[in-house]
Amino acid sequence: MYGYSDRINHALTFAAKHHSPRATGVAALPSAAAPANVAVILARHGADETTLVAGILHHVLEAGSGPADDLAPKIGEKFGSVVLGVARDAAAPAAAWRHRKRAILTSIVTMEPRALDIRCAAEIHECGSAIALIERLGPEYLEIHGLGTPHETAAWYGDAAAALGRRSDWPARALRSELATLANRLAALILTV
Repeated sequence: MYGYSDRINHALTFAAKHHSPRATGVAALPSAAAPANVAVILARHGADETTLVAGILHHVLEAGSGPADDLAPKIGEKFGSVVLGVARDAAAPAAAWRHRKRAILTSIVTMEPRALDIRCAAEIHECGSAIALIERLGPEYLEIHGLGTPHETAAWYGDAAAALGRRSDWPARALRSELATLANRLAALILTV
């Protein structure tokens, strides 16, 4: 791929218009880049265009304030029912960090493979952001930035990688491997700081 297709550009524009204004508090600024970062991770791992578009748009469906269902019909109309279905499958509920992560762990069992790709790419992005935050400011800033305690955060990414590893029907082993590597790096950082 030599640049973005019109469909991916449209999804990025849609996410910028509808996602960032709905994100609240300290999550607002980092969340502006999250849809594009998840798309880059998916593209690095060879995801098809439908998965890339759904990966960008799943952030809109899980944005923090207000019900996401008001935008679901727009997504279906503009991007199609397949994109909407995959994005919905990958989206985590808008909830406190601990509740959201528990819901993700439960839903990993039934997610279709493209949604698993998106969920894993989103966790790779979030784990990498947590690592950067710890290196820059220290683990005590994780909770202030909407994550769990340092030990909860490290445990979450290890648990997520393990749960993804149990999905024998999911072919994206390189994505899971990248998440597991980052989870180990995060855990080591937390133990040494």
